[in-house]
Amino acid sequence: METVLQVANLCTEFKTERGMLKAVDGVSFEVHEGEMLGIVGESGCGKSVTSQSILRLYDEKSFVRYSGDILFHQESLLSLPERQMESVRGAKISMVFQDALSSLNPVFTVGDQIVEAILIHQKKTKAQAKEQAIEMLDLVGIPDPARRFYQYPFELSGGMRQRVMIAVALACHPQLLIADEPTTALDVTIQAQIMDLIVEMNKKLGMAVMLITHDLAVVAETCDRVIVMYLGQIVEEGRVEDIFDHPMHPYTVGLMNSIPKLETTKATRLYQISGTVPLLSQIPSGCRFAPRCPYATERCLEEMPELRSVSETQGVRCHYQNERSSELEQTSFNYEAG
Repeated sequence: METVLQVANLCTEFKTERGMLKAVDGVSFEVHEGEMLGIVGESGCGKSVTSQSILRLYDEKSFVRYSGDILFHQESLLSLPERQMESVRGAKISMVFQDALSSLNPVFTVGDQIVEAILIHQKKTKAQAKEQAIEMLDLVGIPDPARRFYQYPFELSGGMRQRVMIAVALACHPQLLIADEPTTALDVTIQAQIMDLIVEMNKKLGMAVMLITHDLAVVAETCDRVIVMYLGQIVEEGRVEDIFDHPMHPYTVGLMNSIPKLETTKATRLYQISGTVPLLSQIPSGCRFAPRCPYATERCLEEMPELRSVSETQGVRCHYQNERSSELEQTSFNYEAG
């Protein structure tokens, strides 16, 4: 299977009044053709920063500093001049952001915004771009697309606006789609429809998808592989069946235990991981999860564990993955492969 994207030891640092703060620290992973890769973790774990770093969306002149490398079909994106990077964004790699209402321009019709994306990256006339835009609206399941083409974002429901965002992202047939919390603020029924649409586009168009989410249940149903991030680092990675059947990191287990279980017969308090994600200016010196980990030892508080392979398909960042594997494996999640 061809590797579409290879992220190698990526670090993203932001310039602040407190100095340079590292939001992404040594992250490495690959995305393959036709694959759906899930990236999960709490807010503040670096998921969105990682995805936006791939497209270099931050101001590099005064605000952010990147290191490591990002290879797209073996071409280094961090080495590309900004003008060449513009030809990658939206054409070869597209992104669906969390809030469609703030991402879409309120003073232009949704059709004009899709047409703009097409005209920037493809040599087509306005008439051809309009025809393609209407086809895209139809492809993402918007009824009466010829009429919707002339409507403004405020005239559409939240689900419709999210479908428009996906239409914009897919207009130029990208090889990689990054979906950053694409169902935020939508009701449960619409969330399911949007996720079904992304899975359908993944299979129909054969494009790779990076799905960023808090919801492990969605990952279990839709993704092939999963990366668990905590405070700017990958703490566990592997195939969906590996992670959900044999979780190796206490943080992964905590996330799984936080999923409501339908089979519960009596009212029980939902499990909560103790504490909160620290600020970037207060990163612990040892294992970053140690202050919240029920298994932490002095070694955890002092020494940073490396991300080690425990099998050909699974890796974990923990000093005691071997000693505690049997105990942690008692917490498994009945996933449904997508």
